[in-house]
Amino acid sequence: MTDDHRTPAGLRRANTAAALQAVLDGGPLPRAGLTERLGLAAGTVSRIVAPLVAAGVLRELPALPGAGGRPRIPVDLVPRARYAIGVHVGRQRTTAGLVDLRGRVHEVRSHERGPGQARQLMDGAADLVAGLRKEAGTVPVLGVGVATGGWVDPAAGVVVDNEALGWRDVPLRALLTRALGADLPVLVDSSARAQATAEVWFGCARGAETSVHLFTGNVIDAAFAMGRRIHTGARSAAGMIGHLPIGVAGPACACGRRGVLQAVASDRAVVDAAAAAGIMTASEGLARLDSLAATGTEAADSLLRERARHIGTAVAHLVDLFDPSLVVLSGGVLPHADVVRDEAARLLGNAWDPDRVRPTALGPHALAASSGALLLAAYYADPLAYESGDVARAMERQGRP
Repeated sequence: MTDDHRTPAGLRRANTAAALQAVLDGGPLPRAGLTERLGLAAGTVSRIVAPLVAAGVLRELPALPGAGGRPRIPVDLVPRARYAIGVHVGRQRTTAGLVDLRGRVHEVRSHERGPGQARQLMDGAADLVAGLRKEAGTVPVLGVGVATGGWVDPAAGVVVDNEALGWRDVPLRALLTRALGADLPVLVDSSARAQATAEVWFGCARGAETSVHLFTGNVIDAAFAMGRRIHTGARSAAGMIGHLPIGVAGPACACGRRGVLQAVASDRAVVDAAAAAGIMTASEGLARLDSLAATGTEAADSLLRERARHIGTAVAHLVDLFDPSLVVLSGGVLPHADVVRDEAARLLGNAWDPDRVRPTALGPHALAASSGALLLAAYYADPLAYESGDVARAMERQGRP
């Protein structure tokens, strides 16, 4: 937030954020319920809620009977009153989605392509964003969240290292902002931290004291969350587990080491292994390998199960390190999530409950949802920073004690 909570302006911003988060988590809520949750005077809550209703972010529902015959009027979130756009940049595909205030994806567009120069890829991403803004119509778009694999510095908006794309020190936020040519905020982070953000705000990790999120794609990353706070690390490098040694032989990683997670369990690694075994060609991709396994090709199923066991080993290491309440899986390993869970349980022993390992709850458009969640989390932390000037000023005026 831009204002200190000890100032009147900072307090108004903090109270507006707290009220909106309370309705997101517990709505619909009557104003009395908000008063109790926030510990504020009834008049203060009314002054906070009124401009949110006027702006269309909240709506009043039909009155409920209250004590002494006094009606209670619940307020609830209007999910499609605002949108964020989520953009995920993978090795061979850029995916973008229109994401509402409850983290649900309403429209998805994608661009199939190979690895390329960041400027070229951001021009393509800007085209997807432009199409989604048209789809949004008159509904305000708050901004764009962008996620990609590897080492990402969200404060600088820079991809420090993404092996799959061959990117080093790419100023992704600046490139997309320039390509958009529009006054839209752009936030950037790693795929795993974006996934963690979406899960703690809208998914199966809501309310979890601690959670670990493991993303398996052409890059394998993890993220650790305490409540809704995502750990970034001193160098923004937290969660880079691709070089985690897992005690198996295998092909060399790009870093030159063998027996590391990235080299044996990434999407690219398992597709290359399938091609080397003559099961399919390397150009056919993971979807083809999944299809072969589903239709009874034993060698394909065996490769995918072996990959899932490697991910299970990584889960066991993460549990030993963080002892989380929950581990959430996403990405290409999901069809064999049961194998991941069983392998982690085998390594961890009876002290670990395997039901703590769960697949993502974000649905088929998890990449777009998690990327958009980067922007939505920032909005819920300080709504006034993302509203248009007229709306924000109205909220601030009404929110004065």
